[in-house]
Amino acid sequence: MKRKPLLRRAFKTFFRNWGAYTILVVAINFLMLGIVVPLTTFFTGLILRSNGVPYLSYTNVGWLLTKKPVAVGELLILLVIILALVFWQFAFLLFGIQNIAKKQNQHLPGVAWLAVKNLGHLRVGSFLFFLGYFILVLPLSDIYLNSPLLSKVQMPAFIFEAVDKSWLLISLVGLVYLLLFYLGIRLIEVLPLMILNRQHGFAAAKRSWQMTRHNSWRFFWRIVVLGAISVLTTTLLSGVLYQVQVYFDQKDNVVAFISAVINMGLLSIWQYIIGAFSLVVFILVLIFNLDDRDLPKLSPAVADRPNRHRYRRRLSAAFLVLLFLGAEVTFNAVYLQGALLNRPLTISHRGVDNGNGVQNTIPALNKTSREKPDYVEMDIHETKDQQFVVMHDENLKDLAGVNKAPHQLTLKQLIKLKVHENGHSAHIAGFDQYLSAAERDHQKLLVEIKTTKYDSANMLQLFIKRYEKRLLRDHDRIHSLDYHVISGLKKQAPKLFVSYILPFNFSFPETKANAYTMEETTLNQEFVDEAHDRHQQVFAWTVDDDDDMTRMIFLNVDGIITDNLHELQVNLETTFDHPSYAQRLLIYSNELQDVSDSEGMPQN
Repeated sequence: MKRKPLLRRAFKTFFRNWGAYTILVVAINFLMLGIVVPLTTFFTGLILRSNGVPYLSYTNVGWLLTKKPVAVGELLILLVIILALVFWQFAFLLFGIQNIAKKQNQHLPGVAWLAVKNLGHLRVGSFLFFLGYFILVLPLSDIYLNSPLLSKVQMPAFIFEAVDKSWLLISLVGLVYLLLFYLGIRLIEVLPLMILNRQHGFAAAKRSWQMTRHNSWRFFWRIVVLGAISVLTTTLLSGVLYQVQVYFDQKDNVVAFISAVINMGLLSIWQYIIGAFSLVVFILVLIFNLDDRDLPKLSPAVADRPNRHRYRRRLSAAFLVLLFLGAEVTFNAVYLQGALLNRPLTISHRGVDNGNGVQNTIPALNKTSREKPDYVEMDIHETKDQQFVVMHDENLKDLAGVNKAPHQLTLKQLIKLKVHENGHSAHIAGFDQYLSAAERDHQKLLVEIKTTKYDSANMLQLFIKRYEKRLLRDHDRIHSLDYHVISGLKKQAPKLFVSYILPFNFSFPETKANAYTMEETTLNQEFVDEAHDRHQQVFAWTVDDDDDMTRMIFLNVDGIITDNLHELQVNLETTFDHPSYAQRLLIYSNELQDVSDSEGMPQN
């Protein structure tokens, strides 16, 4: 193992050709985001439509396997193609970065073809190893070796919500994450060894383990340094540009507007450069850490090729830069005028705001409704006597201390019970009681219909008969995780506004729902745009962090479900109620960093 200052060497190498490296990274990201991701999304939708599959979720896995085996087979083939494209992307980056560092003078198409040929040398065993490798080192790959094709490989937030209830589970998850991060460090050289040296998967893993035996902390420190540089420089630039904009906001409105457009452009360009810097330096460290004798030798034809088309390439690059800047200026101007965003509905999750009461109870509803949310989201279960009770959990133990499920008790028995949460206590409410309380408060509801295998066969018909007219009169809405509820309501009560709850964004569903309630972790711009093109709405759940709220606003979702209603209202007020250009610039900066963290590079 060579003990040279690899990070310093990587810095110098990047800054000698920072423009070429940035163009390389931007090119591969735009290729993946602009062509590859839309194509894979299109073919996923095509497979679902041609096989009569309305949606993909963990809730219909059994149905897919037993009723739609052809669709499953086609989806697995598509998954293999996606993984091959991910491998090709990393091969392109490694060969491209090495090409610039070693001054091999290969054009981008040549680098792309070299990556394709490398993929052709990949054995089945190594390919399967690559799949397991990425699952294993996901915590580390999500930091630098990420891909737009892997953007949906996220841990859903609702899992963390379940874990958050137990310190034992929190500690266990923390230990597992640390172990995976450690394994990621020890296996950090696997991809360079597989791609540049054409080693088989397990051989590359063994070699990487040997190379990092006494150097794990060095790699960890390099990652920390790169992250710190990225965050600190971007924060510093954002702060400086914010203060500059505060100054110009006091001038003539035209001057302030022009200044804001320029400052936004500078932020965008910097985000591209710093994103390329972090990725390239990280990969250069991995390349330099390999022994030179392990790297493929250059053929004289490639190494000595004269750079005959240097000026043509520079003119092409200049044209592309001008085109990019023109698009940036147009986007920034429209954004600053506020034409790109619609104000989303505010929806209080389970009727509470920051623990101001017990979820799904009338006292909490009364308190929260005074804050004027657009909707209060709440949950109902069918009871033993075929009534409906306001309750989220399928067991009463956590809130009421009774080890029973709603379907095991009558409504009369349930409403006698008290539930306790956040230092508050309240009686369980029947749905009729809760509806009446909401009507007195002039509060619209988003009703989640919870289902279990113990529900009566005519549960949905009973619900429609009792509540359809009342819900329509009150302008209430419904959503459910059960697709049979969605399809049944659209067939039997088509005037009701119905949203289908999706915990994961595998692909865009083919349903007649009025909207989709999407868990925010994997919600992206493509999903929102597709829904709007089909005249369907999108509600994001459960969005409790201020930065996540801002990200959902920038995705232009139609509603945000949150446990922190007041924080959401403050965020919306800052964003929409006549913000200064400086304030909008600050919001844009935060959003750029969030997108860069989640997908590797910013995008408008």
